[in-house]
Amino acid sequence: MAAPVSAELLQVDIRGLSLEDRRVAVARVLGELRSGRRVTLVTDRDPKPLLTTFRQMHQGEIDCTIIVVAADCFRSDLQLRRPEQRLTLAEHLRADHAHIDGLLTELQHFLRVGALAEADRRFAALSNGLKRHMAAEEALLFPALLRMTDTAARAVPGMLAEHGELRALLPELEAALAKQDVLASEALLPQVRRSLARHHEDEEHLVYPISDWALSPEEQEGLINRLHGD
Repeated sequence: MAAPVSAELLQVDIRGLSLEDRRVAVARVLGELRSGRRVTLVTDRDPKPLLTTFRQMHQGEIDCTIIVVAADCFRSDLQLRRPEQRLTLAEHLRADHAHIDGLLTELQHFLRVGALAEADRRFAALSNGLKRHMAAEEALLFPALLRMTDTAARAVPGMLAEHGELRALLPELEAALAKQDVLASEALLPQVRRSLARHHEDEEHLVYPISDWALSPEEQEGLINRLHGD
């Protein structure tokens, strides 16, 4: 069940930030929204494209008020619309994808600014979260698909192959980080991002639309608990 909305309002100001820093800030906003917190985003650009991204990540369940403070200053007040209602399994899975993508963006940022200790921490969170996500799907979601129609079952081998590709990339990135080899680490990140993007797109278009009725309520609850490390 989603967390209740906090009375405390978080303000995130992205005016004047580089593109990479904006991505890190946006990942943080998405994480705060998922936790049920209200966020005010301050930007020097029209916020509508960003708000479209937020709504896609949260299946449209975003309330937003845009205030034009000046020609180069916009304030957007954001919060989830239905914090009291349970998220569906598909929404939990998509939110976990967004969280993993955000960790990868933060890892890239900290490598670029030379904050290697922070980069190590983000990699640990990314690796643990991705492995937990894939293991949960393999234990509960994919077996459910194999019990369904031939069309659903045919999607499973491709999903498993993509999991294998991601698992193979993690030790390479871990080894480069352990050597504090920034160039090698940065060189691996585009490959990790491409693999994640392709895999997330495949799952969100082929698998997640049927996940809410492919699994029993008990299986759904078990998968959600595993996603959150319970």
